[in-house]
Amino acid sequence: MIFKWHMLFLILLVLPVKDAVAMKQDYCAQGDGSTVLLLVDRTSTFDEQDKINFANGIDALFKQLQTGERLIIHTLTGDFAGSKKIFDACRPGCMEQGLVSGLFSQCRGSTAMVDERKYIRDILTSVKPMISMQEKYPNSEIIETIAFMMQEYEHRKPARLIIFSDMIEYSRLAKFNHLQEKNIPVLLDTLDSIGLIKPMHGVEVEVFGFGRDHSVQRTGLKALQKHNIEQFWHAYFKRSQATRFHLGRELNF
Repeated sequence: MIFKWHMLFLILLVLPVKDAVAMKQDYCAQGDGSTVLLLVDRTSTFDEQDKINFANGIDALFKQLQTGERLIIHTLTGDFAGSKKIFDACRPGCMEQGLVSGLFSQCRGSTAMVDERKYIRDILTSVKPMISMQEKYPNSEIIETIAFMMQEYEHRKPARLIIFSDMIEYSRLAKFNHLQEKNIPVLLDTLDSIGLIKPMHGVEVEVFGFGRDHSVQRTGLKALQKHNIEQFWHAYFKRSQATRFHLGRELNF
């Protein structure tokens, strides 16, 4: 037994320690390769309640992120091509290892703790303008943006799609202010035929910030309008074969 430990430490002594320490830690390699995609709607004016819901959602999301899991944040605007990526990084941390594998690991827990604090600051710095700086757009291209993002990150195979939005489409495709339940199947068939319903096998979809209109007063949706919009999105994500779909005011983890 003593001989084995002597041999182990001799091996450790001849490893290129300096190069390993100097190398930036790859936290994506510490996870299982999963990705969370967050879309933040910039087409609505947020009031205090929206800001609270958004902040609570970001807090809940961060608590759910696992070590090594990638978080990508994009804006959702009046043009799907105008969506901006504002954050893309894996959560710092070192996966648990046994004694021997831990000795050979390139990941250092003390460094990961420092990097995690920076990671949190970077997320907050990225999303703070979403609350403090309002943007105005004549349209709201939610449908095309979702389709574009699922195609853009198909290679990442997102495990979760999270959207902060009132989910009121107002574009060339549809104007949800006039959405009628009887027209939903026709609209879905049209979207399907032009490739705007992407396969979402294995993707859990969470929407928060729903239930209020586009007005400056941010009043609650009328019952019929709310019902029709809910029916559309449930049918849309069912047709995309998403694993799970939830639509609500707050993030539901």
